[in-house]
Amino acid sequence: MVSASNFISVDKDIIVSSINAFLPKVAVIPLCEDDDSVSEVVVSEGMRVREGDIIAKSKGLYIHSSVPGIIRKIEQRQYSNGKQGLCAVIELNGSFSYLGKPSAKQDWKNYDASTIHFLLKEAGVVNTFDRELPVFTQIKKVRDAGSSIVVLRLFDSDPSYVTESFVSKHFLPVVLEGAAILAKTFGAKNLMIAYSASEKNILKPEIDSIIKERGASFFGDGLEVFTVATDTKKYPAGTMHDITAAIKKTYKGEFFSKVGKKDLFIDSATAMSVYNAIVLGRPVVSDFVHVTGDCLNTAAMLNVRIGTTLRDIVEQCGGFKRKLSKIVINGIVSGRAVSSLDIPINRGVKSVEFIPLHSVKIQNSENCVRCGNCRKICPVNLWPGNLYRIFHIQDIETACKSDKDAYKSVILCTECGLCNSVCPSRLPLSQTISLLKGSHNEK
Repeated sequence: MVSASNFISVDKDIIVSSINAFLPKVAVIPLCEDDDSVSEVVVSEGMRVREGDIIAKSKGLYIHSSVPGIIRKIEQRQYSNGKQGLCAVIELNGSFSYLGKPSAKQDWKNYDASTIHFLLKEAGVVNTFDRELPVFTQIKKVRDAGSSIVVLRLFDSDPSYVTESFVSKHFLPVVLEGAAILAKTFGAKNLMIAYSASEKNILKPEIDSIIKERGASFFGDGLEVFTVATDTKKYPAGTMHDITAAIKKTYKGEFFSKVGKKDLFIDSATAMSVYNAIVLGRPVVSDFVHVTGDCLNTAAMLNVRIGTTLRDIVEQCGGFKRKLSKIVINGIVSGRAVSSLDIPINRGVKSVEFIPLHSVKIQNSENCVRCGNCRKICPVNLWPGNLYRIFHIQDIETACKSDKDAYKSVILCTECGLCNSVCPSRLPLSQTISLLKGSHNEK
């Protein structure tokens, strides 16, 4: 672990409110869950759609139009992960179905688990705790594993953005209720709430107040709630590995010692999407995005329509005051760099940072010098440099056979990105391990 102050957002204490992003004149909506999935497109060019209409299905996940309008094109565009994928280009036209209109609240306690499960799928809710994954598939997975635990993270996994902590502070009752709804879908009996120890005097009293005053009427019958303070002054702090370690340190006993990958880990944004889908009956058509960077005239927390391009966001923030060098999505430490302002916001984007030339270090990669920095800093004691060499000296199949133990160890990687930050040769260590990890999971 390292001090989070090395990466902390300059906007951390400045962002105190959010505003709605400008409505895009043209929304570019990704139609696939990810760049590798096959999308079943249920609309065609020239069709008129309403806000919230289903326009595609990807691995069973429903994808909706975030704006009313006319579909001008269905074509390949660049996604926020930098790869190409199918998108619907929708020209804004017509009135909104949800925006600016009140929604009657539904009592989710009257729904059975299968009904909630279906509604989450229909609303297109994804879990953004780690990678964007459909919530309905994760529910099935944890139910089959016999899990009885939901773990809710109320702070940001990357200290360079403030989206999750913002949502937690401003919508805490909604977030907690969303987590309780998810617990019902697979019969979970325990909700563990991980909050930042730095927010102990702010969030903890409010959490305790909600638990005490609302109890079963709020969380449902039979759901026991636990809280755990997590040291977010160190990085990483928000991975499943870190939170389970904090739980086991706080609570003793066999039950708590078994908390882990079989359980459902979610973040505050996911819980809020669950609430909106089940209580308000609203599909996922917008997300909170922290927009920052020394290039911009102003930083902001924007409620952005899915399909809004980075170019539109920059315009709302007053344009650039310095020449742009790099765009980073979802955090300086663990995020990814993209190269185009025409990339659309999708359901997994939590932050966008626009970085000027003077802040960017030389990125030329050199040969590994075997300094050992990556091994020293790895929070799960991997040797990223060695894994990098395994991957690049041989093809994956040969690497698997020649060094089985090293190959199997990739599943321990939390993808925190610290190895990249200390590598003097500027090698893409974290990205390489991610590729190995993906290959391991496929097997």
